[in-house]
Amino acid sequence: MAHELNYRLSNPNFTIYHRAALGGLAATIRAWGANKPESIEAEVTRDSVRLSWGADITNQEALRRILAASFKLTEDKLIDLPGQGIRAGQDDLRLAIHSGIMGTFLDHPSSYKAEKQRGRFVLRTADDEEGTGSIYTYKALTKYAHQEAIKRLEMFDKRGNQSEAIAITKWVVPGAFTGASPIGASFDETVLLLYLIVSCGIFLLRPRSFREKAQTCVVVPDVTDLLAFARALIFIANKNHSVKRLSGGLLDRIVSGAEEAALRFLIDLKAEDITSERSIKGCLAIAMGKVAWDKKQNNRSFTIKLKGDYDEIGIFLAANKHLSNPRIIKLESGECFAKQDSLIPELIAANLAAERHWCAHFKTLISDKKDFERMRFAQGGLKAMREAIKDADDQAIIRAFQEAWRLTMGEFGERARRGEFIFERKVETEREKMRNAILRTKTADALAGWFLRFCADATKGGSLGPMRTDANRIREFIFNPRNFDRFQNLCLFALVSYAGEEAKATTGGNK
Repeated sequence: MAHELNYRLSNPNFTIYHRAALGGLAATIRAWGANKPESIEAEVTRDSVRLSWGADITNQEALRRILAASFKLTEDKLIDLPGQGIRAGQDDLRLAIHSGIMGTFLDHPSSYKAEKQRGRFVLRTADDEEGTGSIYTYKALTKYAHQEAIKRLEMFDKRGNQSEAIAITKWVVPGAFTGASPIGASFDETVLLLYLIVSCGIFLLRPRSFREKAQTCVVVPDVTDLLAFARALIFIANKNHSVKRLSGGLLDRIVSGAEEAALRFLIDLKAEDITSERSIKGCLAIAMGKVAWDKKQNNRSFTIKLKGDYDEIGIFLAANKHLSNPRIIKLESGECFAKQDSLIPELIAANLAAERHWCAHFKTLISDKKDFERMRFAQGGLKAMREAIKDADDQAIIRAFQEAWRLTMGEFGERARRGEFIFERKVETEREKMRNAILRTKTADALAGWFLRFCADATKGGSLGPMRTDANRIREFIFNPRNFDRFQNLCLFALVSYAGEEAKATTGGNK
């Protein structure tokens, strides 16, 4: 008698973990192509997956063949998940995923078997001036739990019958601890959840200093179309595609925050949505690392749900394109440590995920004078972010502020040519005064008063163009007390996003 495993995405009892796992199973089956396990039949539709085999093999043998084709290792002892579509020559991406899995799914030493000597990988980039590359080491595995799931989870009894209730462990669902009573699942459900490791986005959370504790992030996608998701998952690893992926390599998987990781993964998955039906509708980001109450293994330290889209996602994209450039630090041991050089993408992502204004808390990035001066090196990314803003109120405030600043620098340029002072020094001094003035304001009225005086001084009492065009909008915005924090952050963003254009003011800034 033939045996079947049938799963439907629309199953009302499924959680986000089941839907994600079903996406991972669908992607794996699609990756098999004509090389599916012997005697195993498989079918994938947009909403369902079916696995079946005949009576000529036992259920235990069938599952063994399925798992062997789904969970592999490369010759370099790196985890190989065919459903992710990572090909030869993409070992940097494979290494990032391998390292992340070792900090989440396979965190506990009992969930894998490794060689005594660590594996060694050399990453060469265009910025490598010495040509020697950057050295990364990793745990070289000989086995991991998913390959031995039948035995480890006791999925069959001694007679070969399927177990009715199976305890789900942490290596199946990251952070799932049994506690006083185990988390139980049926046989069919357990087989499905094994594929959660395939569908999740794995990112390395790197703090500012290598001396701080690094963490790892698991992004669980909320899958809505199995065929679209399987296609999108492979797209991320496709280097030949004309669209650059935000999570397509080792350095692309190094981020500062869980929300940043989640948005990168979501954007990449959605980039391949070519049907009216989306492959995902959101995700769950889970950060894992050492916590105070458990020093032995990693635990969930932070979780957050994200939607599938955000109105100002373009600002995050601009920040990623221009400001996400991990800096590689070579340690005395010869190994390397990489971290994001800018915290702006992390801030924007955290704001969007929390349904805050995209610019919220921007002042914390420039409250220190050194950070403020360093922000000038991010001018290209800041300008791109400015151009990506959709909100009309934000555009009006920034436009008025920067026009007033342009006119002010134009006057400085004229006076500098008359020998009154050195232009660059005057601009630097005035920028610092403005930063302090904006940061010191405590009320909406005080900030509105400063803003209006600044605009009036720039025009010598005349009318500023943007103030004429958007007079009602600007007036209603700046005098609304509820807009104070947003107004303050926008003024600071407008100041730094204009950085680098001062030189124009020395040659006709008043035109």
